[in-house]
Amino acid sequence: MKRNHFRSFAILVGLLLCAGACYGVLRLWEQPADAYWTAAAVSPTLTTVSDRVEVFVANEPILKAAGEGRLVLKQKTAEVPVAADNLVARVNNYDRARLARIPTLLGLAAAAGAGLVLFLIGLFAPLIGALVPPEIIDLHLPS
Repeated sequence: MKRNHFRSFAILVGLLLCAGACYGVLRLWEQPADAYWTAAAVSPTLTTVSDRVEVFVANEPILKAAGEGRLVLKQKTAEVPVAADNLVARVNNYDRARLARIPTLLGLAAAAGAGLVLFLIGLFAPLIGALVPPEIIDLHLPS
């Protein structure tokens, strides 16, 4: 039996491509949702994100209370009014991060499909080769 290098290549590369792409899809899919909170050091102030976030204290917007000086931070010895610029918001960007992963997931899924098809072609290559019709015999009959 002769050795078919294409068949070995298709089976090996198909399995590796499919397994690698499936591993990439799994890694992207299993990222935790709680890892997408903005860090406290780079969190935007409430005044800059007031179009997306509104915080209420006692049924009143917190920015209004801070602007009027009614929001106070109690320390051990004194009370200090809190300015509106000192209020920061930590935002969870999980939905945006998940949407940003869609092109990568689609690419990995396409690579997994291509690897699977290449693997199946490698498996069934002898059967595909057997489907070739036999040679046509040209008969020349004397007339």
